[in-house]
This record gives sequence, structure tokens and C-alpha cells, in this order.
Amino acid sequence: MKPYPDEILVSVLARYHDMKGQMHTKPILRDIYGVGHKKTSVDLPSSVGSIISHGIIDSTVDEVIEKCTLFPFYRPFLSESQAAEVYKLMMGDGGSATHLTSGIMPSVVRNSDSLRLCPVCLTDDIQNNGEPYWHREHQLPGMIICSIHEIELITECNECAEPFSHSRTTKGVIVCPLFCRNGHDLSTRCVDKVDDHLLQISRGITDLFQLSQIGKVPSNIRELYLVKLSQLNLCTVNKSIRQKELHSKFLAMFTIDILNKLGVPKPTGQHSWLSRIFRKPRFSFHPLLHTLVIQFLWGGIKLLPSNAKNLPFGIGPWPCLNRMTSHYGELTIKDIKITQCSDTKRPVGSFKCKQCGFHYSRRGPDIVTNDIFTYGRVKDFGQVWRDKADNLLEKGGSIRSIARELHVDSKTVNLYIKKRHTEIAAVESSEQELRRNRFMKSIKDSDMENYDDLKHRNSKDYRWLYKNDREWLKKLLPARPKRLVHQISRVNWNQRDKQLVKEINQAILTLRMGDHKPERITISRIGRTIGKLALLERHLDKLPFCYGLLKVNLETEEQHQIRKIDWAVQKIKQQGDRPVKWKILRYSGIRIISTDVVNGHLYMRIGETIDISPKAA
Repeated sequence: MKPYPDEILVSVLARYHDMKGQMHTKPILRDIYGVGHKKTSVDLPSSVGSIISHGIIDSTVDEVIEKCTLFPFYRPFLSESQAAEVYKLMMGDGGSATHLTSGIMPSVVRNSDSLRLCPVCLTDDIQNNGEPYWHREHQLPGMIICSIHEIELITECNECAEPFSHSRTTKGVIVCPLFCRNGHDLSTRCVDKVDDHLLQISRGITDLFQLSQIGKVPSNIRELYLVKLSQLNLCTVNKSIRQKELHSKFLAMFTIDILNKLGVPKPTGQHSWLSRIFRKPRFSFHPLLHTLVIQFLWGGIKLLPSNAKNLPFGIGPWPCLNRMTSHYGELTIKDIKITQCSDTKRPVGSFKCKQCGFHYSRRGPDIVTNDIFTYGRVKDFGQVWRDKADNLLEKGGSIRSIARELHVDSKTVNLYIKKRHTEIAAVESSEQELRRNRFMKSIKDSDMENYDDLKHRNSKDYRWLYKNDREWLKKLLPARPKRLVHQISRVNWNQRDKQLVKEINQAILTLRMGDHKPERITISRIGRTIGKLALLERHLDKLPFCYGLLKVNLETEEQHQIRKIDWAVQKIKQQGDRPVKWKILRYSGIRIISTDVVNGHLYMRIGETIDISPKAA
């Protein structure tokens, strides 16, 4: 058999069953898989290799997985190792492991149990292929409206509410029907009035699916998310997301009613799926969740940029905005420094051209492309601009005419003139020579007996020379005499060891004998109990008695779990209940049994209660 365009695999197998004309499914399943109890899921079916090897479908394994399953839809949001493992499981007998590996099984998205069809597509399929079939695109998670005909997909007859299939597996899937079981024509059961939001979401799912098939979904999706959040002022410079504002705006776009129809839970709190999807990818997220986020941030995946603008000001290079240079407007700046505005908390980008020294900054993030040609403040005009300004000032002219020539405000020219006069005066006065002479005079007036006295006699000049002319100062002054420091131990470690060992012993007794849930006896636990954690961590080598006592009493994970099991058994008995494995593990708080010894001890304690119970009876 040849699959029709956009036909899902279970539809092909259902047509094969119908073609054979057998009522029972076991003979058909043996033809397909070689066994009589196999099920094929709609989205990520397994045993595709077996189907091809038995000659059911005239195609290759790769073509079936790519064109008849939803694997391409999930692939962009899986790691390379995940995608390879899922593909391998689909080729072989992966079963439920396929969904577990892909992240579908633990996902918060609820899968629909019913297959969907478009009434208008039914008519088109009959005209083009002679029979209707289940479309792959209609079975995409969250797909509620046919993106081609813009009408609502149906899972049951609108007239009599008769469902088409009771399960998304081959055992319950029937050939795509033209009439329901009560004889109503399904091609006429169109719901023309559809929700605009649901229509946009369905279009977004279709667009994402189409891009997934040709490998055009960006791999750096998280970076794109963070950049867009920053542009919307929902993310700080340090990539800290403003969760309350994010959730509020998201729920304003996607109401609870819409989310319920899609099978997506309402995101609440900092540990919701909406919060975690922007964090470092520790596990995969359902494509439907990515579709909603993309719809929320950009309005559709077609508007998603292909490259990450990994900063609020783009990826560079950035233009030099010095109008006094020949490279004005050219992208000569390759580095950027980003800080945060203390008032608005918005990012501030600092740009410096290495060719002319022009240094400017502006608040971000950039919203439109032309924002890169603007600045908010000039930090340094650079040497090229200063040379031009000096030349204009020497020629003379009004402040306003010079300002127009330099493309700045007249106040900027006045400030530059004032600063220039100050610099000239400083050069003429030769502050360095002045301070050198003054300090040398203070040395001559001193008897040079006391180094500190010499330094304090003229502290102002000494500090300035130490900061600006240190080499000259070192040659002038004699070397400071080195002070001999004798390290004297002020702690009687012997006495402290004897005192501390008593406290440690008491802490160990308290941890072991208490009626509370057993805590593991570790150096950290004992140190916090007696308030001497730092002392035990840093100076345990100087405390031999303490070291010996700790060496004997510190617990391994195995010993700790055995003690917790004994405590749990005792507690359960005190409550008059019978200790069973699940109850002991719950009371003791053990999730994973560390060793076989612990497992053996657990069953030994359970066995003791079984041996005792008949005698008690």
C-alpha cells in the first residue's frame, strides 16, 4: 500500500485492515507485526521496521517516520541524543519507552484520545483519491481548527454525538468515515464560526510543523526567547525574568478557557511550565508549549528571527557615530559593555570606536533597526573630534557656528573650552615638578630617622607621588625595614580537643537516641548541632580525640538507611499497623535503596513481622 499525502500511519494500517475484509484484529496484527497483541500509537508509533519488513507499506522506514508520524514535530525540541534514541525506538519495538524518552509521557500537555477530521477535507480526499483518510496534520497536539479550510475539526458527529474512534491505537481506529454509524453525512457537519485565537494557534502549529519537516526551526530557541523578553522589558540584563509580569501578560493573551481546550494547564508560580521553559534546558518541553510561547512573543513562528540577537543591542558590529570622521555610520565597533540603569532597570549599552576614540552609550533594548544609529550620551568625543574642535576654536567664530560644525549643542562647546583651559593651566604649572620639589624639601628638613614620620610630614604630596610618580618616589626613599613577625600559637589545642570531644559525644547521643526521624551522622550535622562546624572543617587534624570519635561514629548512606528502616518499623508498630514495604519506605523517606545490604535488611524486618503475626493471633 502507498500512503496518501499527509496520511498518518494508523490510517494506512486501518485501510489495510479494511482491505483484508477481516472482522478480527489478531490475524491482521500478525500480518503487520508478527504478533497478535500489538498496538500502534498515533503520534510516535514503534515497530515501523517490522511494518516495512512485512511488506504492508510500499516505502522505506525513513520515509514512513518522516512523512507518516509526528516525529518531525517533536524533533527540533529534543537533544541530538534524545532524537536519535526516539528514532531508534520507533524503528524497533520501543513501546511506551518511545513516549517516555521523548518527554511526551511526563509532559503537562494532555493528549486527546480521539482522532480528528475536517468535513471539507473529506470531500477533497474523495475527489482526489477516491476515499477519505485520517490526516497527519489534524492529529497534531493542540490542533483544533483546519488551517486550510479554517473550520473546526470534529471528533464525533455533530448530529448524534457518535464518536468516530474510541482509542488512538490500531485496535480501536477505523477507516476515516464519510458517514457516522447512524448514517449522518459528516462532510456537511461544518462549524464555520471559529475562535480567532484558536485559529491563530492552529496556524502557528501548522507553521511550526512545516518548518520542522525542513529543519528550519532555530536550534538556539532559548536565546531568542531571552532576547525578545528583554525587548519587552520582561527580562533584566542579568537574564532574570520578571515572572509576575510575564504570567500576567501571557494569561491576558491565552485565557484559561483557551488553555483548557488545548489541554495545557494554567501556568502559576515560579515553578510552572512557563517559568521553566525559559531556563537552561535540562529536559525537553512539548512542542505545543513552544508554539504558545512563540505566539505570545512574536505572534507566530514566521516572525521568529533566524539568528539570536544575544544582547539587547543585537550581535554587532555597531556603527561609529562620530560625524567628524570619514567612517561615520560604518560598523567599526565590535565590542560592547552592558550595564543596568539604576533608575529604570533597563540595559545600558556602552560603545567605543577604536579608530577615533568616540565613546557613546544609550538605553536599550533596541526595538527597531534604526535604533543602532542613536545614542543617549557621549562619554568621550575622541581625539579626532577634539582636533577638529581645537582647529575651529583657533580659527575663531561664534560658539553657535562652531557647535553647528561639530554637530553638537553650544553648551557642549562651552564645556569643552572650559576643560581645555583647565588642562592647559595644569600643564603650564607642571604639578609633578612642583610636588617633587616640595617633597624633597620636606626630606631635607627631616632627620630621616623615622620612615612613618617622614611620610606623615607631607602626606598630600606623598599620596599624589605614590599614585602618579611611584618609581621616582621609590628611588628617593630608603627601603622600609622588614618587620619580623613571630607566629605564636594562642590556642591550647590539647585542652580544646578534650573539651570538644565531650560536646561531640553528646551530639552523637542526641542524634542516635532521639525519638525523631533519624538524621545522618556527618561532620556537617554534628558541627551545626554544637555550633563548631568551621572548627571541625578547618582544624580537625589538630584534634586527635575528636577525629577518633568521629571516625567511629560517622555514618555511611547504607548505615543511615538501615537506621531509618528500624525507626520506621518501630513507629508503624506503635501505631498498631503492620509494617509493609511501601509504608516503611514512606515513613523512612527512602526513595532509592542504596545497596543490596539495605534491601536485605528491609526484607528481614518485614519477615520478622510476618513470623510474629501468627503467634500473636
